[in-house]
Amino acid sequence: MRLPAFLFASSLAGAGLLLAACATGTSAPPASPAAAPLAFAPAPELPATEPAAAVPAPRLQPAAWAAPPVLGDLPAPRVSAAAAVVLDEASGAALFEQAADVRLPLASLTKIASALVVLEDGIPLDAEVTVDVDSRYMRGSSVMGLHAGDRFTVRDLLYGLMLPSGNDAALALGRAVAGSDAAFVQRMNDLMARLGLEDTNFANAHGLSARDHYSTAWDLAVLSRYAMANPQFAEIARAGHWVAHGSRTIALNNVNSFLGYPGADGIKTGFTYRAGRTLVASAVRDGRRLFAVLLNAPDRDGDAAALLDWAFANSEPAASLQPPVASP
Repeated sequence: MRLPAFLFASSLAGAGLLLAACATGTSAPPASPAAAPLAFAPAPELPATEPAAAVPAPRLQPAAWAAPPVLGDLPAPRVSAAAAVVLDEASGAALFEQAADVRLPLASLTKIASALVVLEDGIPLDAEVTVDVDSRYMRGSSVMGLHAGDRFTVRDLLYGLMLPSGNDAALALGRAVAGSDAAFVQRMNDLMARLGLEDTNFANAHGLSARDHYSTAWDLAVLSRYAMANPQFAEIARAGHWVAHGSRTIALNNVNSFLGYPGADGIKTGFTYRAGRTLVASAVRDGRRLFAVLLNAPDRDGDAAALLDWAFANSEPAASLQPPVASP
């Protein structure tokens, strides 16, 4: 049974908790809006500067609070997905794996990392952003519905990112937080490096197909466990709808149909022709949370439901561990 490397230093169940460290950086100053916004046109890049010295800061990953569950004898269901993982939140252990380490396109599951970078930046959620992205030029793309010159809060843009899977919101947030598209993507990749997830690389903030834009079912499961430990992220991921009140009013509905599954509280769907249908699902039953990740899954909702039903029925929670104590 696999455990994330940053949680356990040895193969002993529930033993050897590790603390992870990260480096905090400074955001680049915002770039000026483009004169004539085009769909996915890169924001003006900043002049090259000497990199600021990194200041180490301790970060405790969501530590395991239980040993891995005991699995029963029920056979695992067959799924349509090219790759899949079921992860136990309490222990961080994988209960099911299928091609879990194969690098594949992930489509809009990318936005899990995009949202986390924004939330961890420290920018106030009520800060107003003037948008330089225009969704009217983004034909065939999932969008929040932004127009160039719109003004919305960071909070509204986060809901626009996660609920309707707005590619326009992804670009607007990235430019507001990091100053340019490239700088924001670098921060997304830095996040994955801090989590020790080496089989993921982002080339953009929205998830449309691009060279060197990939992840694995395992990396996405560990990322999602980390994400749902953030209360603001979890609140957005489980929301069914949101009304953004900015310079215009935009009603936003969550396109994640898996939220109809009993106990489901997130997280994100995705689709491109190259990636196929993708899903990260989170569900809670009897106080236990499990995650299911499906990549290139024609029947993603059916796969997730079958895997979670099996995992809840076929695993017995283990005894809780003592809370971890941070090293000095």
